[in-house]
Amino acid sequence: MAVAAQSVTAPVKYQTFIGGLWLDAANGAMFESEDPFSGEKWTLVPRCGAADAHYAVEAAYTAFVSGAWPALTASARGQMLYHLGDLVLEQAEMLAEIEVRDNGKPMTETLAQTPYLGQWFRYFGGLADKIEGSVIPVDKPDMLNFTRREPLGVVAAIVPWNCPLLLMAWKIAPALAADNTVVVKPSEFTSCSTLEFARIVERSGLPPGVFNVLTGFGSFSIR
Repeated sequence: MAVAAQSVTAPVKYQTFIGGLWLDAANGAMFESEDPFSGEKWTLVPRCGAADAHYAVEAAYTAFVSGAWPALTASARGQMLYHLGDLVLEQAEMLAEIEVRDNGKPMTETLAQTPYLGQWFRYFGGLADKIEGSVIPVDKPDMLNFTRREPLGVVAAIVPWNCPLLLMAWKIAPALAADNTVVVKPSEFTSCSTLEFARIVERSGLPPGVFNVLTGFGSFSIR
C-alpha cells in the first residue's frame, strides 16, 4: 500500500532591516526560531555579527547627522510618529499573531498589548514639539543662562523576549520623538515580531537609517 507523503512547510526566511534595506547577515549565517507551543522550527533569522553591527550604527549615525531626519521640524517629526502609530494600530492583530507564534504567550494577552503600541507612538508623537528648555536665574548681571535639550544621537535598544513589541515601543518611541535614531537588538528567541514591525516602519515614511534592526545572539566583539 502506498503511503502518502507528508507535506512539509518550509521555514519562513527573514532578513534584517538596516539603513532602510532588507539584508542577510554579512556572513550569510542564519538561526532557527522555534514555536514554543508546537516545538516547530518555523522561521530562519539572520545571525548578525560585528560587521552588521558596525553597518547598523553607521547607518543610524548617517541618518542622525544628514538627510531628511535632522531637517524635519519637531512638529513634522511628531506627525510622522503619529502616522506610524496609526499604521501599527491597523496591524495590531497581525503583530500579535506573529508574537504569539514566536513567543508562546496567550493570544488574549498579546492582543491586549499590541494596540498600546500605536497609542505609545501617538503619545510621543504629540510630545515631540513640546520638548523645551528653560531660562534659569543667575546671580551675575548681564548674563543669560538657559538650557537647551538636544538628542543624544544613535540609541541602542536591547529588547527582552517576554514582551518584545511593547518593551521595544517603550524604548524607541521617546527616543525618536527626541530626534534620535535607533538600532534595535531583539532577543534571539523573539526576533520575528520586531522584523514585522520594521515592515510597518518602512511603510510609515521614516527616513532610511532612523530605525534599524540587528538580529542575532550578540556574542561577538565589535572592537
